[in-house]
Amino acid sequence: MENAQQRWVCGRFCTYFAVFVIFLFLGRSFECSCRPQRLDCSLYVALPFFITFLFVLWTDRSFHRVGRHLFSADRRHACSFLASCCRHITEAAFVALLWVVCVFIGGDWYVCCMNDHSEQQAKLACKNTGWLSEEERVMLAELRNTSRNIGSFLLFAIVCVPAVTQLFRWRKPSSGERQKLYHKLILEQEERVLKETLRKCARERLTEEFERRIESDRWEECFDVAEQLIKASAQPAAARASPGDES
Repeated sequence: MENAQQRWVCGRFCTYFAVFVIFLFLGRSFECSCRPQRLDCSLYVALPFFITFLFVLWTDRSFHRVGRHLFSADRRHACSFLASCCRHITEAAFVALLWVVCVFIGGDWYVCCMNDHSEQQAKLACKNTGWLSEEERVMLAELRNTSRNIGSFLLFAIVCVPAVTQLFRWRKPSSGERQKLYHKLILEQEERVLKETLRKCARERLTEEFERRIESDRWEECFDVAEQLIKASAQPAAARASPGDES
């Protein structure tokens, strides 16, 4: 159990570290042309958001298991899987929204793309701070403060929503919530238990074949047992035969 928890923590850490690298790589200074550039402004915000969103879902193995069972489950359990799937999607969206927070708190994008495009504000992003007039400094400071406030409120919402959601978990879980938890634990343990069971069966089968050959003084054939078992498992059930039954 501890090993599984350690792997989960390690996987989460690697995912968030990779997200940090994505932000660091894509968050280089935004180049402003001081001309209408709606496409560039939109892509600068949207592309990293969707890249991060898809990356988090891609590395979330629990989401993969839930999605795999969502379409194969009956109607009674489909709602449970759908709710869990939506939760994973929401978590990934919140992580991706951190990029939008970084963009707004930085302020450069807002000054370039969200100004009123008047003659005074349109050129602010392209002027050297040393050549700005007092009025232009005030306008630049107002734009940056507005951008930072938007980013701060967005960050507050990202932190607040999960915190409020946690409050509802303090109450005694209902029968449906207990069932959802049970289904979640089944999905989380499915892969590990399957591997352990298959590993045990493979070990027993290999041991049986090895002992059979050693008892019949055919120990040299032990080196080919694995290959013969793989070939036998690939054959149709009617034609499948044990490698040890060969004369």
